[in-house]
Amino acid sequence: MQSLGLNKAAPKIASNAPLIAIIALAVTLLTTYLMVTQTRFTGDITDNLANDSESYRSFVALENRFRAFSQDELLLIKSADLSNPETYQAFQTFLLDLQFASQVEAAFSIFSLPDVSRATQTASQDSDELAEPSFFLTSPQIRTKPITERLDALRQQVPLADKMLSEDLTVTLISLMTGSAEEGKSAKLTPESLAEIKALAAPYQQAFTLSFVGIPEIQRTIRDTLHGDQTKLTIASILLCVVVAGAIFRSWRGALICSVPPVTGVIWYFGFLALFSIPVDFLTTIVPTMVIVVAFADGVHLYMSIQRKRSDGLPRKDAIAYAISTTGPACFLASLTTSLAFIGIGLGGATTMERLSFTGAVGIMLAFLSVILIVPTLSHFLLKKGNTDTVATPPFLQSPGRPAIWLATFHRKTILSVACALSVGLIAIHIILPASFRVTDYLSEDLQIRKDEVLIEKKLGGSGQLYAILKDPDGQKGLNASDRETFEAILTSLNKRITKPIDPEPIVAMLQRFEGADLPEDNVLLSRFISKDGLAYLVPIPLGTMLAAEQISAYADGLINGLEADGLEGHVTLAGLSLLTAKETPNLISDLRTGLIGAIIIVILAIMLLVRSIRFGIAFLLPNLIPILTVEAYFWIVDKPLNMTAVIALTIAFGIAVDNSIHLLNQYRLCRHTNPDDSHSQAMARAIGAITPAVLATTMLLVAGLGMTQLSTLPSVALFGQLVITALFVALLADLYILPSFLLALEKRAENGPTEAGKSKD
Repeated sequence: MQSLGLNKAAPKIASNAPLIAIIALAVTLLTTYLMVTQTRFTGDITDNLANDSESYRSFVALENRFRAFSQDELLLIKSADLSNPETYQAFQTFLLDLQFASQVEAAFSIFSLPDVSRATQTASQDSDELAEPSFFLTSPQIRTKPITERLDALRQQVPLADKMLSEDLTVTLISLMTGSAEEGKSAKLTPESLAEIKALAAPYQQAFTLSFVGIPEIQRTIRDTLHGDQTKLTIASILLCVVVAGAIFRSWRGALICSVPPVTGVIWYFGFLALFSIPVDFLTTIVPTMVIVVAFADGVHLYMSIQRKRSDGLPRKDAIAYAISTTGPACFLASLTTSLAFIGIGLGGATTMERLSFTGAVGIMLAFLSVILIVPTLSHFLLKKGNTDTVATPPFLQSPGRPAIWLATFHRKTILSVACALSVGLIAIHIILPASFRVTDYLSEDLQIRKDEVLIEKKLGGSGQLYAILKDPDGQKGLNASDRETFEAILTSLNKRITKPIDPEPIVAMLQRFEGADLPEDNVLLSRFISKDGLAYLVPIPLGTMLAAEQISAYADGLINGLEADGLEGHVTLAGLSLLTAKETPNLISDLRTGLIGAIIIVILAIMLLVRSIRFGIAFLLPNLIPILTVEAYFWIVDKPLNMTAVIALTIAFGIAVDNSIHLLNQYRLCRHTNPDDSHSQAMARAIGAITPAVLATTMLLVAGLGMTQLSTLPSVALFGQLVITALFVALLADLYILPSFLLALEKRAENGPTEAGKSKD
């Protein structure tokens, strides 16, 4: 393997440890400040779903023609009985207080539902009188009745009331239309506004309880949990890795030398994100883990290379320079190929993955810099200066290498046959394995938001955002008799298939009352039902957030297909954040899988180019695919579709497998170069013996660190840890027991060629 310029850099790095330490410390302090003060986290999945698909265009059209429903907040009010006079009065008072809260443009509640009976009055009445707002619960004929009768009548007579108030009168929803005081536009609530709303409800806690629900709150929960996990779990993982490293190397110095680069690399990465105002989202949370994985793996290899040469009698400075010039290129190549893997993911066809592609590539190269600069620098300060050290490798780190040598030497054909057969089966699973997504998979069952979503789905149909956009049939503002007849037919058709049917007559009456031409354009309540141009009308359709993406897609497709079967094609468009997520997230997963395949191809080509050997690139293919495909096979075995967490784990698996493979290849070529009289098998035996302790130590360290993910409150994070740990073990087995046989098999076929790989210079 070529030195990639590290032959010249090695003596300088080894001789200038104090200067490198000062520079690295300064950069680390600066990036720590940026990380602490400016790192941003986002749980908004819409940022990752923007594309040119029909579902995204419909979503944008919905938010432009009506209002930004994705910014609306949903409040869940729970009480023992809303019809209790004291509770009823407290709820009304709270709603009045809510109107004056910061960022709240309007609150749409059961008190906002109109008295649609007036819309059926004769057209001879004064149109200005009809245009005056009249709400059902405050209308003269209802206000005199007992509260229980008022609420029951509301649910029976007014459209959407049964989607906002439960039958047992214990649960109701409030939709907050939000805005920005500075710009007068729809905007997400700030933490201060959220706290203000909760404070407004506090005096009424004896009457009812308030909680935020719906997709915005789910996204906030995911964002806040990610933030907490990134901080707590990363620190805990690294501390545990330090302890395990100390136990493995039987030296606090070795533990410190191998543990500081991952910490530094993560700090540099977060500082880079903060410097360029790049938020951490649910996709880019993979990158810090990858930085830790790569930095730990390469740091252990570089440290053990230094110690091997010191055991051979080289002084500390010379041992450091030798390790940089021989193991350093493998570290660089491993980092480069993993960076190319991230770039390949960005080529999967979705523009939404550009952030992951870019930040992933940068993060991995920062991991390499942390290793190549900090491991030698710490070794300079912490290891003894002389050449008297005898560094003993713990026997248990050597043990797995012996059967690997035996298999590669005497059972090569069997290994090749088994690996090929296994790969065929795993590839078949890869092809048939479906992908899915469920937003609540990111929420643990004991979180209040998940319990609330289950309650809403049970009593009100769900808090998901799905809307039927009804085009004005004649293309003119206002509903004439023909338009109303068409709309009644549309709603009747939809009712055949929606889970909570909607009575067509009052809906049409309500839309007729809200004639867009006769009402002010800035009426935020009317923007929930009438488009800004007055040529489209909106009907909310209850949808549960607990549904999987394929269930939501099938539900929406069934509604559209039913309309087409009833001769109403082209009259209705379905849109909403829930539908967008359901349609596009499986595509995003598919794009990630496609990008990963592209990344594998790019990495294999890069290896061929950089080591100047086609056969080595071919030898890498199956051993590095098997860990990825094994993770997919797990989902097939347990009969679950592939989810986003698994695809991200696949990327980690590939990075781990490639890293170990490159170090084995590098050591094999070094052995061929330094011992040219050895046979291929003898060189491979030396290589396996040299890298096995490092590979096993790396695996143990990473398993310890990733084991901390089981403490996360996000189920997806815990699952991620389980999948990556599985991939770690499979990658270890593949690199020790499969890759050597492939390398030797291809070497045997090429040994009669003009140039032997073993005589190429590193």
